Amino acid sequence: MKYYENFCQRTWREKEELENFIREKEEDILRCYGGAIEPDIDFVKVILIDACFILELFLRNCQTLPYPLLQELYDFANPSYSSSNHGKNVQEKKEADDLQHCFTCFQPCFPISRSTPSDDHPIKIEKTEPDHPFLKLTCEFFREYTKSQPIENGVQVKHFTDLVRYFLWPTEKMTWVGNGDCIPSIYDVRKLKEAGVKFGPNEGSERYVIKGGEDHKCNFKMACFRNMNLKLTKFWARYEVECVIRNVMALEQLMYPKKAYVCSYFLMLDQLVDTVDDVNVLIESEVIVNLLCSSDAVAKLINSLCEQIMDSRSCYTDICKQLNKHYEISFCNLNISILKRVYFKDLWTGSSTILGLFVLVFSIIGTIKSLMS
Repeated sequence: MKYYENFCQRTWREKEELENFIREKEEDILRCYGGAIEPDIDFVKVILIDACFILELFLRNCQTLPYPLLQELYDFANPSYSSSNHGKNVQEKKEADDLQHCFTCFQPCFPISRSTPSDDHPIKIEKTEPDHPFLKLTCEFFREYTKSQPIENGVQVKHFTDLVRYFLWPTEKMTWVGNGDCIPSIYDVRKLKEAGVKFGPNEGSERYVIKGGEDHKCNFKMACFRNMNLKLTKFWARYEVECVIRNVMALEQLMYPKKAYVCSYFLMLDQLVDTVDDVNVLIESEVIVNLLCSSDAVAKLINSLCEQIMDSRSCYTDICKQLNKHYEISFCNLNISILKRVYFKDLWTGSSTILGLFVLVFSIIGTIKSLMS
């Protein structure tokens, strides 16, 4: 209510005008809800207060001017200066003028590109920036996800969750496999590491994507000695991420089932992480940044993200098969890893192992000499 009152002070419209604006669109708004609305509430008042709260929140966050409803309400209540506003004081007019000239700060985030002219087509300017100032303001509010990346021409944002998803999916073309069958299950991080899989972050990428391939630095050409690289986009584990990611994944399940990029990423991450040991390996590999209280909390967070998520299609099916095949042929890597874990896990264990080997060798030599004499 406080934000609603503050927003009403920004606009040149009266509260009754804003309420009538929402009331005219009441039927369209009701169609956006799956169930019936209780008749004992003032539905129009609720929507008006919530919408004005969002606008005021964005304005306070960005200190500049700011979908369909919010964008239209913004247009209707736009606090711009006009000749009909003589009743406002000088300070209010100055603030409105200042707001109108604040959009230059967005230019680095939304560059403008010009197409080359041709005989059949005249010169025209194609903007990659959002056409509406409210979309600019929205991108600034969600800058944690936008990372100053441009929005492509023709992209229609349905709501805030859809906008966040747009900046989380990979830019490169992904191959989707599956049509009703579950994606192949894979071994966890600890087992794959023992089989020679090296984990690391995708440098310079903020979008959720997983890439795999053989490590060509291996000196041995035998299949059982080959290593494999698996690079994942860095995941910042913190308390508020579950709400955002689960909403994006739910949106993909409903509206983008054939291009569920975020779902595919976290479904595969969920298969990789079973225990705290798996999380610790990914933390050491800089794939996960732990901002929670413990590694156990991170494991529970990752495993909870994919609850009730369908997995009939994936863009990582080939990588999963490649990981499984690599694990099954890595007999030498597995045995060397077990040897290192049991007998050389730290300095003292390694020293004791080496000392024991020397004692064993000298005992064998002594036994042989005794038999020969």
